[in-house]
Amino acid sequence: MKSNSFKFSERSIKAQVVTFIVIAITVMIFVISLVTSSWINQQYRHLMLTNAMQLTEGLAKQAVFSVLSGSEQNAQEAMEQVQGFESVSAARILLENYEPFISRGEFPVSVQVEHTHWLTTQVSIETEEHWFIISPITVRLSLAENENSSESGTNHVSHEVIGYAEVLYSKAPLTEAQNQVTLLIASIGLISIVFFSVFLHLGLVKLFIPLRNLSTTMQLAETTKEYVFAEDTGAQEIKNMANSFNNMMKVLQKQGNDIKLHRDRLESEVKERTTELVDARDAAIKASRHKSEFIANISHELRTPIQSIIGYGELVTEELEQEGKIELIHDMDRIANNSQRLLSMINSLLDLAKVESGKIDVNLTEVNIERLILIVRDTISPLASKNNNQFSIIQKQTISLFPTDKEKLEQVLINLLGNACKFTQNGEIRFTVESTDSIIKFIVSDTGIGLSKEQQSYIFEEFRQVDASQSRKFSGTGLGLAISKVFIELIGGTITVESQLGSGSMFVVTLPIHRDNQVS
Repeated sequence: MKSNSFKFSERSIKAQVVTFIVIAITVMIFVISLVTSSWINQQYRHLMLTNAMQLTEGLAKQAVFSVLSGSEQNAQEAMEQVQGFESVSAARILLENYEPFISRGEFPVSVQVEHTHWLTTQVSIETEEHWFIISPITVRLSLAENENSSESGTNHVSHEVIGYAEVLYSKAPLTEAQNQVTLLIASIGLISIVFFSVFLHLGLVKLFIPLRNLSTTMQLAETTKEYVFAEDTGAQEIKNMANSFNNMMKVLQKQGNDIKLHRDRLESEVKERTTELVDARDAAIKASRHKSEFIANISHELRTPIQSIIGYGELVTEELEQEGKIELIHDMDRIANNSQRLLSMINSLLDLAKVESGKIDVNLTEVNIERLILIVRDTISPLASKNNNQFSIIQKQTISLFPTDKEKLEQVLINLLGNACKFTQNGEIRFTVESTDSIIKFIVSDTGIGLSKEQQSYIFEEFRQVDASQSRKFSGTGLGLAISKVFIELIGGTITVESQLGSGSMFVVTLPIHRDNQVS
């Protein structure tokens, strides 16, 4: 887990180098101090022990005459000389049978041992506080081995033990000296660590100044996004890094200048192309406006003769009915149907022209739902029966009046229901009206050919038809749904479609019941 401070690896190179070297020096000095202190203490211990054994041997040699003569006075002088050493806590001389001859000082109970026949000077007992050293008191005896050897002057020399010298030597000076040595070496080691650390820090600071300057220059280049060049100073490696950075800056500066020139040239070209596009757009808008005006004018010009044809056709039909010429009446019906179809197409083009020119108005009035449903029933029922479809109306609304543009809503609903009748054969068409406190829905559903996902994505576009091939089965301009969507959005509503190919379609028109503006 990351600690509150940043990770060690994220610190500067100087800090990492100083830390590693200081740790290495500390460990080295600690090991050297430990080894040196241990060696000095061992040497000092060996020296003190040697002195103690020599002191005991000296006491044994000085006590030879006193033990042989039984003179305690001579032994007293030797004991005083031994007692004169600071480390000697107690001393005594024993006879051959281990009987005390003379004693100075107190021997602790811990050093009271059973005496054996000691032939050399040695440490009998060692405790944390003392060494208990015993040295035999001996005399030399020279004996002739035989007469021949006596004559030849050869004698056998032996030593006889006549007593023992015992010295209790304190380790207190040794412990004190060892502590002083350890403290001295530790102090020297600590001072050395501090000295080397300071010296190393100062040296590395001077060494890493060029590297720090290079890092600062890089950060400045990153922050200001400018072409900043580094100083060529410091160690050879740092100089190489600075030269590489400067070369990179030169390349980037050249590329930046080239990009700037290219950008300026592109901006100039874009400005020219934008001007051309603006002119083309204005020309296209003007052409579109002229087209819309032309379509509106030509639609008006076309509607008048078509309506005259329909009117004259109705008069001819009435005369034929009076004369009983039934076979000619069917021909007149075909003329009337085609005329109505042509009139419907012209009306769609006129509506589209009004939408594109922005000259279409919204007239809000209180619409009676029952009357609206009656108009829909009278208009759609004949269309549904042509393809042997069943037409039903389901009312679930809780209101009778609501504000909207009556003509546009009627046109949209009749267009949706007319499409349902056209694309459904031997099926069912349902017109459902639902309402809540805030919205009213008009749902047109059928069991016809349905729509694919791709077809649903473009059916509300102008001049787009479900089947746009030359051999299409169903006729039409492809404007009905596009105009219906525009009309519904103009009166503040939405129109959606849900369909599955081969399983019919459902169009939902949703309108608000309450409006902020006044109803005319």
